[in-house]
Amino acid sequence: MWIPLVSAAEVPSGGIVAVDLEDRQLVVWRTATGRAAVCDARCPHQWSHLEAEGVVDGDELVCTAHFWRFDAEGHGTKRNVLGRRDEKSAVETFSSREEAGMVEVDWPRSNPPGAGTGGPGSIVVRATGAGPDDRRPQPRI
Repeated sequence: MWIPLVSAAEVPSGGIVAVDLEDRQLVVWRTATGRAAVCDARCPHQWSHLEAEGVVDGDELVCTAHFWRFDAEGHGTKRNVLGRRDEKSAVETFSSREEAGMVEVDWPRSNPPGAGTGGPGSIVVRATGAGPDDRRPQPRI
């Protein structure tokens, strides 16, 4: 079931936006090449929140707490100073697309009657992050 999360305009290249979907914390982020991606909001290493501790570097989301890197498919690595990449735990990702100006996620957990209507069984999506004017400066990597 495709669920709209945020306006595509809210996630510029290199941007990260936190959203809650049902009981899950997610981040919507956009690679430097413009691809939108949706993944779990927490780094699997030490549970840092990727909106607060993350920065986009090219086509990867980097957790600045310990510099674990995740591609849009969730594959985790850490790059050492010589450029070698060591395998790390993956972050859970979800299929996403842009439709009618929205970033949508293919949400496997929900197909209740009344989804999105505000009634019983509704799916609740809530943007949780700061607005674009309130973002902290992004560190350079």
